[in-house]
Amino acid sequence: FYYISYPGGVLVFINSIMRRAAIAQLASTSNKFHNLINVAQCAFMAKKEGASMLFLPECFGYIGSSATETRKNAEILEQQRLKNPDVVTSILKSIVNNNNEKSITEEGENEEYDNESIFVMDGLRSIAQASNLWISGGGIHETIPDDKDHVYNTHVILNDQGELIKKYRKIHLFDVSIPGQVELKESNTTRSGRSIEVCDSPLGVLGLTTCYDVRFPELYTELVKKGAQIMLVPSAFTVPTGSAHWHILLRARAIETQCYVLAAAQIGRHNEKRESYGHTLAVNPWGEDIADAKNTPGPTIITCDIDLQAQVDNLRQRMPIQQHRETAKGYR
Repeated sequence: FYYISYPGGVLVFINSIMRRAAIAQLASTSNKFHNLINVAQCAFMAKKEGASMLFLPECFGYIGSSATETRKNAEILEQQRLKNPDVVTSILKSIVNNNNEKSITEEGENEEYDNESIFVMDGLRSIAQASNLWISGGGIHETIPDDKDHVYNTHVILNDQGELIKKYRKIHLFDVSIPGQVELKESNTTRSGRSIEVCDSPLGVLGLTTCYDVRFPELYTELVKKGAQIMLVPSAFTVPTGSAHWHILLRARAIETQCYVLAAAQIGRHNEKRESYGHTLAVNPWGEDIADAKNTPGPTIITCDIDLQAQVDNLRQRMPIQQHRETAKGYR
């Protein structure tokens, strides 16, 4: 038997099945090769902890310092003939399998690889295959063939064979001005997506979102209607907005959707213009923080066990918020 308490009573569950999630905290830069090494290290940690799936933050593969750099390093995600050099693939697989720093150095980690010869999507495929993990890549800059001035900020899901299962193009773009603190206009480089996406996975049905989306609860309501049980919010939150709102927003989305929320985060200074808040977080459907990476430097992971029967299904039966939301539509 599995027991869990909520105010007003004790729930009793039978034969609950739990699977483990690993959620990464990274400090990505403009060096795509080094960023992929950090992802491979997180995959090694996730395997060691018995995880079924690894979740990566927004911009895990590349954070540039200018719009020109961002556009230049965008990729065509389905283009599988764009391969990394064999030595790069070998290094990534070596890290995933044994995290052997000596062999990594011997094989060429200290060599300088031009970003033009490194493909983030191919690296992610190799890491998924080597680790046998499903991977959520929280944001890759995706080329738009008919628009040379913009890219998509695309959240991808790969299975344990490295196959692209689903992609979500970020809908809400971060155009924010806080004098003396934050000046970012994502729409200068990024085109907004138009589709709401969910995806089956070994952990359950994932609701795909990215960073600034978290401020728009109506998106999460629609994801629940599509069957989402676990909300993903990979992010690169700024320090001012993160310290004020990060935990509050994630807990609110968990409570109102009765879903797990997994939020992989960037941390620290990426370049002279950008610094991220950190605090990779896992929240249960009752709105409790169950794991927090806090200010731990990347690459690192936190883990949590996902139990859909105990934490999602039974809570929704006892407190049918979504049903009540539909009932309330008739009021003016």
